[in-house]
Amino acid sequence: MDRHAWRDLGSRPLFFPALSLTLGAHSAPATTVAPSAFLVCGALLGALGLALPRLPGAHLTVLLALWATGAGLASWEARVEVPAKLAAGGPAMLEGETERVERFDGTTRVRVAVARAGAPDASLEPARFRVSLSVRGDVMELLPGQRVRVETRLAPDAPPANPGEKDFGVARRRQGVVFTGGTDAGRLLVLSPAPGWRSVLEETRARLAVAVHAVAPSRDAAALFLTLAAGQRAELDDAWEEAFSRAGLAHVLSVSGLHVAALALMTLALLRRGLVRAGARWRKLDARQVAAPAAVPFVWAYVLFTGNQPPAVRSAVMATVVLLGLALWRRADGLNGLAAAAVVLVAWAPSSVVDLSLRLSFLAVLGLVLLSPALRQALPLAPPDPREPRRVRRLWGQARETVAQTLSASAAATLAGLPVVASAFGRVSLAGLVSNVVALPLCGLLTGLAAGGAALFVVAPVLATPVLWAGAWASELLLAITRLFAAAPLATVEVPELGGVAAALYAAGLLTWSLGTGRWRWGGWLTPVALVGAVLVPRLMPEPGLRVTFLSVGQGDAVVLSSRGHHALVDGGGVPGGMDTGARFVLPFLRHQGISRLDLAVLSHPHPDHALGLASALTQVTTERLWLPAGDVDGPLTRQVVAAAREARVEEVQAGHSPLRLGEATLEVLGPPGPEQRELLEGVNDRSVAVLVRHGDVTVLLAGDVEEDGEATLVDGLGPVTVVKAPHHGSRTSSTEALLERTRPRHVVFCVGRRNRYGFPHPEVEARYRAQGSECWRTDLDGAVTVESDGKDVRLVSFLAREPSPTEARVAVGEGHPHRWDDDFRGPRSPAVDGRTQEHARPR
Repeated sequence: MDRHAWRDLGSRPLFFPALSLTLGAHSAPATTVAPSAFLVCGALLGALGLALPRLPGAHLTVLLALWATGAGLASWEARVEVPAKLAAGGPAMLEGETERVERFDGTTRVRVAVARAGAPDASLEPARFRVSLSVRGDVMELLPGQRVRVETRLAPDAPPANPGEKDFGVARRRQGVVFTGGTDAGRLLVLSPAPGWRSVLEETRARLAVAVHAVAPSRDAAALFLTLAAGQRAELDDAWEEAFSRAGLAHVLSVSGLHVAALALMTLALLRRGLVRAGARWRKLDARQVAAPAAVPFVWAYVLFTGNQPPAVRSAVMATVVLLGLALWRRADGLNGLAAAAVVLVAWAPSSVVDLSLRLSFLAVLGLVLLSPALRQALPLAPPDPREPRRVRRLWGQARETVAQTLSASAAATLAGLPVVASAFGRVSLAGLVSNVVALPLCGLLTGLAAGGAALFVVAPVLATPVLWAGAWASELLLAITRLFAAAPLATVEVPELGGVAAALYAAGLLTWSLGTGRWRWGGWLTPVALVGAVLVPRLMPEPGLRVTFLSVGQGDAVVLSSRGHHALVDGGGVPGGMDTGARFVLPFLRHQGISRLDLAVLSHPHPDHALGLASALTQVTTERLWLPAGDVDGPLTRQVVAAAREARVEEVQAGHSPLRLGEATLEVLGPPGPEQRELLEGVNDRSVAVLVRHGDVTVLLAGDVEEDGEATLVDGLGPVTVVKAPHHGSRTSSTEALLERTRPRHVVFCVGRRNRYGFPHPEVEARYRAQGSECWRTDLDGAVTVESDGKDVRLVSFLAREPSPTEARVAVGEGHPHRWDDDFRGPRSPAVDGRTQEHARPR
């Protein structure tokens, strides 16, 4: 492996043009310029630069032309035309072509390129946008490329509402997807059949799945093999995806560069060997010149059969460049191949510049090309001597070198992608440094068996059976290796998000160390400095004595309490048969806050909108204690939460339970009442665990979903409180006059979902709180609401800036956002630095 230098970047003719095109595609959606303007400017600048090549700066003109071209292509893809009546969403009739069909248990996710749209009872108008639909019911005949008409209810993409939550809307908006929606299979009408080749392909995949399951030693082994042979990743259990991630082998679960590169090399070797043995007619030609271009169709056939996954397309382009170069007696070059892949992908799908798997794939290859040789040179191991006369010592040296290069490559891929991995997942796998060395040969073999088995199955299913059997057992072995490394101590470590400045310093350190010479290599110290700074700076920031965050998890509750390094989680939201609120909202927030362990988890009551997300979160984050409502511990939801909590100390709590110290705060249990009173409460809501959090003079009441009868049992133990979570999401049957008169909260938080079908919070309830002088906060409008306490006073911070609701007193115009005023407070909320968060401090 030869180490690269700075000058090598300029000597690659495609590197900087591809970089300009990619940067243009990345920056375009941030502007309001029309796509045609970008494309015209790109054409004019390109023509000028090419016509006057000898002028100073002509090459910069060409690079600027490529930037404008990338921006134009990205803007063109993101361009939408939505009928005015549908701009805000709502009921709609859509007609268009299906682009993507993904099947899950009981639900099918369909992306439709809409050509005509309108209200259900009106004529359809021309339109141009995409919509992501969740279809309930059986739509097994639905395939990409079909014309459909569907009645649905459109919902505009909402921005992230919680710290740490990923903005999936960014990638969707770049693809022209401006709405999501749901419908039933009966409301979807197929107007045209799928293309013939698509039907044949799907039918072949289905038959291949049956054949693999028939010979596989386990369902999981069959699912893994089908992931590589047919791109059917949805069959693999979520627990295995987590295990592969912990083991550092997550790249195995998608048809990525590893698989395509292995297939290209094996196909090339087999074709060369076949041509050499073919006879005299081929002796006048070099077998490599013939075999290299002949291998290209096999590579692209595999990519097509497995679903055109972006990392696979990237690797196929690189493999094509390398193979055609070999046919022309050109030396393969990783940088040029990577640049060519970037050009093709940006031209084909400009939105791919923000695709997470593709970004990680490109960074991994860039790390292999630029960083891996430098890491290998840094290892204190001498390269093997090819002139070593002793065979055993020569083989030993070659094996040691193979391990060293594989270890360097694994470390290079990990280091290159670390800022993106930290931002997306909040952790990095250390086990991957070793697991890839062990599993790489098996992955190469498995790729050959998967691609070869699929190809044989298309030609002669009987002949493919032994290959499918071998591939399924190889998958079983890889699962065993994955299980072993995933269970290893320190398999993964938590990594904080670096942020823009730290990520730039980190990348600059890697580049100067890997490409620089002499004193320039001292710039490599920027990388560890950036990592240490990302870890230490948040710890040096002053923290409040108590922080309580009411997360926006849709129609449900999820509350995180933190005090001096101690943490508790009360509920986790949940949608029966729908979104995993624990994985989508709770876990990203915990990672964003650096919380990897809980002192306490509380299930207020066993309803899905409180329990499902809590169970999901506890599978990833351990807790020392788990509180359950006394008398309601035998249901399936409760058992699911208990199973997820694993080794936690499970306690059934009721009024009078011993208070728990959480840092500087104290948690007192006010409900449910004792057995005698509890028997009189008919509803599960009224038997919720109610907790009063005390921090000096500040009190926060978390009353679960208690309604009128349950509130009556709490009143005797309550006095004025600072903040109250509105019981039962602000329903009409809760927040009684008696409770409000007793507590007189300064702030009330309604945990409700956007446009929820219950109409929560009820306007009468919200007005009742305002009449008491309470400041009202809503997670559907404010996003996550955070209470910060110093023991004497509180400050409330909302994650989202919003327009005031009609029930609020009046609006005053401030610096960045409209500010909300209250009848009993004459001061505005001040917008925070990021432009989204609002804060409000009210001393008394």
